[in-house]
Amino acid sequence: MNPRLEEIDIESSNHSFRFIKIETNAFLPFWHYHPQIELKFVLHGQGTRLIGDSIESFSDNDLVLIGENVPHHWLSFDEHTIKSQQAYVFQFNADIFKPFKELDSFLDLFYLARKGVFFKNPSQKIIDLLTCFSSLNDFEKLVTLIRLIKELCSHSDKKLLCSSSYKSHYNKNQNIDKFSKVNNYILEHLGQKITIDNMADLTNMAPQSFCRWFKQISGYTFVTFLNKSRIEKACQTLLVNTKSIEQTAFSSGFESVSHFNRTFKRYKKKSPTEFIKSRTNN
Repeated sequence: MNPRLEEIDIESSNHSFRFIKIETNAFLPFWHYHPQIELKFVLHGQGTRLIGDSIESFSDNDLVLIGENVPHHWLSFDEHTIKSQQAYVFQFNADIFKPFKELDSFLDLFYLARKGVFFKNPSQKIIDLLTCFSSLNDFEKLVTLIRLIKELCSHSDKKLLCSSSYKSHYNKNQNIDKFSKVNNYILEHLGQKITIDNMADLTNMAPQSFCRWFKQISGYTFVTFLNKSRIEKACQTLLVNTKSIEQTAFSSGFESVSHFNRTFKRYKKKSPTEFIKSRTNN
């Protein structure tokens, strides 16, 4: 799969926005962007999501608003462990609400979405508005979308996902295609040994040139991106599998348990054992 600019033709669809309900065994790598704003709600699912330079785990009731042209994807690491994943996706142009002065607060939210907005602990009202959507007629869908965004504007527990310094460098198609290829390769081979030389060969670049280019595009050094992605994979494995910490370390691509433990604590601020206990007690 070669992720790319996703062309969403809303104008010729006789609708003001696009709505998709997804039911699948796993979210597969699809690193892409589009000029439409996207609201994605994962009702059931576990894995890792990448929004710009943000790499985080996701689980049930994951709700994110993504701004225009911000690259993103959701990834399930083990489609055999998770029985079913379900998501609701809304895509629309930001300017559809501009004629309505009563909806000016929407534009403030869309401005924040340039960094990706994660809505922690969405209320039952928000969840109900999302999950009832597929059963509504066209008029009811438009009204419900407005109500939904209004609720999101008022939601107090928001978190910006991208770093303050994040700026997309996807102004050239060559960069988009090359980084998509690298990104997908890394995420599909996390459990294996991946070296800078591997990536340099994959992109037909010298190792030093690859490192400079990767840092400029992703905001991370190659090693940091690789380790953060492996730790997120490990988090999901620890929560949904019966593997031991040692087995998890090796299946996530770490060559020693000690290195895994140090890296895990660096990014999660707790040991793997503490992480399991904190999640099991919630």
